[in-house]
Amino acid sequence: MPTESFYKLESTKRKKIVDAMKKEFSRVPFHEASVNRIVEEAGISKGSFWVYFKSKEEAIEYLIQIHLEKERKKSKEIFLKNKGDLFQSYIEIYDYFAKCKITKMEKALRANIFKNLLINEEKCVPQEPGDNLINATKNIVDIRNLDIIDDDDLINIMKILNYIMHVNLLDTITKKATPEHARARFIREIEILRRGISNENKGE
Repeated sequence: MPTESFYKLESTKRKKIVDAMKKEFSRVPFHEASVNRIVEEAGISKGSFWVYFKSKEEAIEYLIQIHLEKERKKSKEIFLKNKGDLFQSYIEIYDYFAKCKITKMEKALRANIFKNLLINEEKCVPQEPGDNLINATKNIVDIRNLDIIDDDDLINIMKILNYIMHVNLLDTITKKATPEHARARFIREIEILRRGISNENKGE
């Protein structure tokens, strides 16, 4: 995460640096991003960048955390509105992010963020993908109609939901699937999880 020196900057200068990072990290995958291009765009020296961030990975992590914080806040709001209904809440979270109007640059940045959250190759996020959302909402989930034993069961099913949500959103962003097809697939996957797939002991 950024150093104290970054947070002490004037808001306009801090925003300029953040905008430069967003531009670069939306242009190429994270491992190809250039600090030289970031500092040139932001109008600061390379030495100043290293004062604000100890590594390129910290800069990436900061942008990811900004995205995750927005996701966390909106997700908690949706869970509360639905009185903890796990599956309905995830459908509405999906719809919210799928319908957000964003610029071309923001779309590319979000695609790179989703890719990093899914594969976590860069090790930029100290938590596992989706943990931020889970921590914000797991205590709100209504478990009365869920066949779960403990918190671990709930966390694991939420991790699965996070994964399939991000995969389908990413396919929409990268145009591997139409928005309609990706949403239909997500709903179908939700329904499979909702009802379970084992025939064992059914109908007894």
